[in-house]
This record gives sequence, structure tokens and C-alpha cells, in this order.
Amino acid sequence: MTFILILSLLLFQQPSRPTEPTDPMPPPNMDYFAGAWTFEWNVPESPLGPAGKFKGKETYKKTSDGVYESEIEGEGPQGAFKANATTSYNEKEKSVTRSETGLFGVSLVKSGPIGGDLGGYYTIFWETQPIKKDGKTIKLKGKTLMLSPANYRLQVQISVDGGPYANFGNPWFRKTEGK
Repeated sequence: MTFILILSLLLFQQPSRPTEPTDPMPPPNMDYFAGAWTFEWNVPESPLGPAGKFKGKETYKKTSDGVYESEIEGEGPQGAFKANATTSYNEKEKSVTRSETGLFGVSLVKSGPIGGDLGGYYTIFWETQPIKKDGKTIKLKGKTLMLSPANYRLQVQISVDGGPYANFGNPWFRKTEGK
């Protein structure tokens, strides 16, 4: 009986080897985002607003056409806020686009490639087009690090009027409810 168990484990075991550069990236499962996430984000003073802590909740829902719509509610340095976003994945280009309205009093589009490994870890590398606010030109860029089923993190940088990019915070998102 033990021999049969060991033999069946050997026959059905997945081959194990290091990842090769030629291995195709498995497509990300964007359902990862579906559900409710809480977040905390400490931001420095910038043309987007005063320094302080943002704290809130973002809830993603998948639409029938595969786009993820989300509602964002929270408190920030200037009081309560509400925002909306849509997130979509382009499988052919292996890219993600996220359009946000209401956060920081501006509308912006983050877009860029998504990379992953065979272990299921994915990173979205995104940038925004220039945003105008109070006579300043602002660009954001960063990474969305899909670290585990229950946590993801942003690494955000800001450039003002073509200056060098500076840290704009690293908010954590923690899943509180499933799909």
C-alpha cells in the first residue's frame, strides 16, 4: 500500500526546475482584486495636497465585460473623500490600465506593463500622463506589487514641473472581503 502511494505521488508530481528566461509568463488572474481592501497611505506635501495620512476602503467589482470598477471611500488630510476607478487588463499587450477620478481632486490614468513569474507574483509598472493642478504639471509613476492573496502594495513616485521623481508613499492594501 505504501509503495502504491509513493508511486502515485511520483507519477502525478509536477516537474520542478528553475524558471527559464524563455518560459512564458502565465496570465495574471485579475479577479485577484475583486472584493474589498482597506488601505493606509502617508503622503508628503505636494501640489496634489497637504501632507498626511489617507485611510479608507476600496471595493472592486468585475463587470460583464471583464473590467473592474471600484469605489474608494476614506479620510485624508483634507477630510472625507470619495473616488472611483476602473481597471482593465489587455492580454495581448500584457498591460494594465487604471483610470481614477476624485482622488487628490484630479482625474488620472495609470498604465503600463505587468510582469510575473511562475510562482504567481505579479508587478504592474505604471505611469500617468502629465496632470495639471494649480499651475503645476505633475507626473506619477510606480509599481503595484501583488504580493499575496491578502496584501498588495503600491510604490509611488511624483515629479513636479519636470523635476526629479521623489517618493510619494508606499500604501498597503489589505483584503477584508472576498469577491
